[in-house]
Amino acid sequence: MSLKSDREKVQGQLTAHYNEMRNIHMRDLFMHDQNRGKKYTIHFPGLHIDYSKNIISDETLPLLFKFAQASDIDASIKAMFAGEKINITEDRAVLHTALRTTSNQNIKINNVNIVEKVHAELEKIEAFVCNVHNKTHRGWTNKPIDTFVNIGIGGSDLGPKMVVDALDKFRQCETRSFFISNIDYQAIDSLLKTINPETTLFIISSKSFNTIETLTNATTLKTWMQNKGCNDISKHFVAVSNNLDATVEFGIKPENVFELWDWVGGRFSLWSTIGLPIALATGFENFKKLLAGAHEVDEHFSQTPLEDNIPVVLALIDYWYSNYFEAETHAFIPYDESLKLFPDYLSQLLMESNGKSVNLDGHIIDYKTMPICWGSVGTNSQHSFFQLLHQGTHMVPVDFLVPLTKQGNKEHHALLLANCLAQSQALMQGENNTDANRYISGNKPSTTIIYSELTPETLGSLIAIYEHRTFVLGLLWQINSFDQWGVELGKKLAMAIYENMNGEKTTKDLDSSTQNLIELYKKSRLQ
Repeated sequence: MSLKSDREKVQGQLTAHYNEMRNIHMRDLFMHDQNRGKKYTIHFPGLHIDYSKNIISDETLPLLFKFAQASDIDASIKAMFAGEKINITEDRAVLHTALRTTSNQNIKINNVNIVEKVHAELEKIEAFVCNVHNKTHRGWTNKPIDTFVNIGIGGSDLGPKMVVDALDKFRQCETRSFFISNIDYQAIDSLLKTINPETTLFIISSKSFNTIETLTNATTLKTWMQNKGCNDISKHFVAVSNNLDATVEFGIKPENVFELWDWVGGRFSLWSTIGLPIALATGFENFKKLLAGAHEVDEHFSQTPLEDNIPVVLALIDYWYSNYFEAETHAFIPYDESLKLFPDYLSQLLMESNGKSVNLDGHIIDYKTMPICWGSVGTNSQHSFFQLLHQGTHMVPVDFLVPLTKQGNKEHHALLLANCLAQSQALMQGENNTDANRYISGNKPSTTIIYSELTPETLGSLIAIYEHRTFVLGLLWQINSFDQWGVELGKKLAMAIYENMNGEKTTKDLDSSTQNLIELYKKSRLQ
């Protein structure tokens, strides 16, 4: 029997099982199994993943594991770690895991051991960070650097920005970090009011060094520096790129260009030289610990049987809701101010990866793929959109993330943790009430991820779990999680519209709406 027919057979079994489960309430599942909370919890160093408050039974998971096997998950995991070109539309390997592996590994692309190249760049980052922190690297007026501005967009912005913010308590040397991604000049205008040109280092993060938003912002900031009297741009600008010619032309010294390879996807790149802002903010040793935490998960993911494999289990539950319960969104709620940017980061990771409608054979598919991902920090969320989660008409699975311990006021933290646990309980059990307005049905699924405390290692592990969960979901949907062609069309059209707006070119085949809006802009410039 082929894998395709195996998948179809298990999908039929899952449909039949769904018809049984959709009328079962989680309250009853907990009532009939006093050990349910422990049975559906996976432990990992520093992490406890409790998925017991999901609409699953002892029959659900075995069927989902059968589906994973029919989807050849094991073979695909091995192929990724071996460096096979699993990004088939771009004919590339997918090796962000090689960025955090140990130096004694041997992973070859075109007969070159890329692990050696990775560790050479890590040594280069370490040396540069050391020079900045010990005040050897100085600005054009010989003042030490105390401010870092990352200029990037997408994966060159969201990942490092989230990590730098999350690990703020590990910041080194009384430095400051800023991230510029928006091409709206307001962002730069606000930045320029807070930084000192004599003590600021700009990091241009662009693999191709031709991303229009990044290059526009970088050029504007370079001009500002020159207008402020900077006579040596090379002391204030470094780059993460694989386009050495373009970086040198910009004015950056070759030794201050950190290499980024085409087998590193943008949204999986914070472990690479894109993580330079992380190392500058938290110190190289903490950056190494971040990598080590991710590597631990890589080892778990590549070696653990499907039944105990954290990313696999979580992805299968996601698939269960998306393709059987027709859940159209998924909420991520960190009860941790340090992770306030985590939902934004996950939105890109999951939706840019799996927001696809074409399968690996290039055919249009007729089933749901990635739900819309969203969220915000708790407890604020409880007083805004949680009303919809509790009494709305949508099925919205939730991931709660919360630390067991945190520095600061212990009473505040106990209340924070209590609120998180209460929300997951309330979503599960609901509340009976004869007043329909006060009735809460419950049976709303959630997974609670508790970590001992947010350290670089723990954060690295958390991010890697979500990365691999994203990959497994793509395999279950039979799509390529590692391209993003849908991003390119808007970029191409934007340049054509820009030329029309500035009178450089007139495109006659523009739709009437776009033509009218361009004319509105042109008239506004004349006023």
